[in-house]
Amino acid sequence: MKLEIEVNVADDAADKAGLQEHLRKEAILALFSDRRIPAGKAAHELGLERIAFMELLKQRGIPYVVYTADDWDADAMAVDDFERRRKAG
Repeated sequence: MKLEIEVNVADDAADKAGLQEHLRKEAILALFSDRRIPAGKAAHELGLERIAFMELLKQRGIPYVVYTADDWDADAMAVDDFERRRKAG
């Protein structure tokens, strides 16, 4: 995916390359936060190893894993099913 955004900034108002990189980083983090790209892709795009990416997420308050109540219920059902099949044998 390629996204281009045009922002009009006065020539002397900002470091354009720095601003561009900052916006790119924020966009990648937003895409990951919205679960539109996976962690590996986001980390790669940011040039970070997985642990460094996880630390950045922690600093930003962005969860690395989202585990919902529905996920919990599905896991509990799977464990119950596994136990029933194991006992039936």
